[in-house]
Amino acid sequence: MEKNVNSLYVLEQSFIAFAVGDQGLIMRTEDGGHHWTVQKPPTAVRLNSVHFPHQDTTGFAVGDQGTILRTTDGGKVWQQLKSGTEANLHAVKFPLSKDVGFVAGAGGLIMRTIDGGETWQPQTTATGETIFAFDFPADELTGFAVGASRAILKTNTGGRRWFSQTDNIRTVGNFSLNSVHFPADMMVGFAAAANGSVLWTSDGGENWKPMNLGMAVPPILSIHFRHDTMIGYAVGARGALYKTVDGGTNWQRLDSRTNHDLHAVRFFDDANRGIIAGQNGLILVSEYAGFDWGTPQEIRE
Repeated sequence: MEKNVNSLYVLEQSFIAFAVGDQGLIMRTEDGGHHWTVQKPPTAVRLNSVHFPHQDTTGFAVGDQGTILRTTDGGKVWQQLKSGTEANLHAVKFPLSKDVGFVAGAGGLIMRTIDGGETWQPQTTATGETIFAFDFPADELTGFAVGASRAILKTNTGGRRWFSQTDNIRTVGNFSLNSVHFPADMMVGFAAAANGSVLWTSDGGENWKPMNLGMAVPPILSIHFRHDTMIGYAVGARGALYKTVDGGTNWQRLDSRTNHDLHAVRFFDDANRGIIAGQNGLILVSEYAGFDWGTPQEIRE
């Protein structure tokens, strides 16, 4: 059965990566994405995001109906945690350690744990919109979250309070923001938009401006920049795949060899090997800095 793959996480200094998706799908690769092992999940709900704090063996995944999963053995066995909510969860992030982390989802919900996921406490947010992604660039204090209807939030209180930056968006239209990434520090960041644009900030979110991709672009669903903030990738609907090598000033469309929606893109430390995941179990692997993605795989159980 083909299932959408919704999220990727790579252990950057290895060839190990994890992917999660529909109907409790959890997969692990040890060779950079060429071969995948499907894990036995403790749930059948859609999983939307996966994260391994500090590139370690402890990891977390979140999904619909308040689902939070944890592994402590590098993804071989996963257990379900009590979240205290039935809201669909779309994002999970542990900024520095496996103890302090955040999940986010429907209704503007953001919850925080300080005990590795054993207990979760709702935090104060300035939106009721669904939150799809967030990032903590440097520490547990400063973070950014994005979501439906132009929602952009920022915290500088360790996630206890989140204030809106929506009024700082310097473009018109009502669109969702699907992904956010601050690759090096808390000043320069990028956000992927459903209107086919990439927003960027150079001042910690005081101004979010649209980048000119130089062409008509389908909805962008995920974005990933290298730590130097210069090399970046954006993927989206109908096989859309773009690369920049100058911090987003210029973008080049690459051939993904598919018309499937692409949901996530991540690269390993060498900047050459990357993985894209998407619709109907799609997995793409590049060993050439994104310029050649080989033959698409479709993972089936």
